[in-house]
Amino acid sequence: MPGKLTLVLRNYFITGLLVSLPLAVTVWVLWLVFRTVESSLGSLVAWLIGLFTGEPVRIPGVSLVLTVAVLMLVGMVATNVVGRRLVAAGERLLLMFPFVRPLYMGVKQVIEAFSVKRSSFREVVLLEHPRPGIWAIGFVTNEARGELAAHFDQPVKTVFLPTAPNPTSGFLVIVPERQLIRLDMTPEEGFKLILSGGVIMPERSGAPPENPGGSGKRALAGTGDPEA
Repeated sequence: MPGKLTLVLRNYFITGLLVSLPLAVTVWVLWLVFRTVESSLGSLVAWLIGLFTGEPVRIPGVSLVLTVAVLMLVGMVATNVVGRRLVAAGERLLLMFPFVRPLYMGVKQVIEAFSVKRSSFREVVLLEHPRPGIWAIGFVTNEARGELAAHFDQPVKTVFLPTAPNPTSGFLVIVPERQLIRLDMTPEEGFKLILSGGVIMPERSGAPPENPGGSGKRALAGTGDPEA
């Protein structure tokens, strides 16, 4: 009896920990960002206010609002032609420094990996890689045209196969469309699955989506085993 009670209490504790940990980490990160912004810009904002009032006044939260406003202004500028040219010129200037280049490019690649757009990765698919019988998750990026499509007598897709847990690297493969199995998940869910090493699974209900090679179960069962 005491052993069973201990097991139940342990399960309650683990469940409570798993439920509370994401919320606690989110609150901690937001608080850390707020403290960092306040400590970095709070004195500057207080000094600027003191120019008008005659005495520095520290108002909590003003520096955070100012930071958000500046980021929105930068985003507004970067969306037009002149702004994009200025950003590109600034990047070229940063990349001239040997110690800044790897840091900047690494941070940029990580941010781009987390900000996946549907227009870049159109759908999540399964395909056999690196050999028959082993399946990998990929992202359809485009429909092959021109020189790529000229060597095939069927529709062909370009598929990006990211590596886990670092999706900024991977492989570009050219695959006939009938060899792909579409998955009922968004690109964001697919990247979460890869980043977590398969721990975070997207939840879906209902029938599987239609695939070029038939249903998911038939394609998986029939591919790689012609005699089955």
